[in-house]
Amino acid sequence: MPDPALNSLLALGIDKQKAAFALREHGGEVEAAADWCLSEGASWTPASLLETAFAPPPAAARRSPSPPPSSSSSRTRRTDDPSKPPGWKPVPHRALTPGTPVRITLKQDQGTGVTQEGVVAERLTRGDHPRGVKVRLEDGRVGRVVCVVKP
Repeated sequence: MPDPALNSLLALGIDKQKAAFALREHGGEVEAAADWCLSEGASWTPASLLETAFAPPPAAARRSPSPPPSSSSSRTRRTDDPSKPPGWKPVPHRALTPGTPVRITLKQDQGTGVTQEGVVAERLTRGDHPRGVKVRLEDGRVGRVVCVVKP
């Protein structure tokens, strides 16, 4: 039984193996699969799958696993990343509008756990950031958001 989605990609001159792979990866969506085949997947070959490394990066492999969280402890646990202070919670950049009360860590205080409270005047990061969204407070201090402070 012919597959119309596959035939559509073959009609564009895309190799059958590449077309089948793209359709699987993009949930059968012909347009998304064609876009991938003609852009990022242009140099893809079936051998590319064998070259893909699925092992964790060496730095992550060397870290010892953290102990399971204790339910009796009410203290905030520190993350593995020393640039993230205790109590750090990822805050979406959309939630940080001018006037939002936040706790930030200044550049010189990263890794020390020292935080400052203030009110957002301006968001400096365009999107979400792994170490926290950078903001300017109303008093001019600049830092990465640790958490939103409940009024």
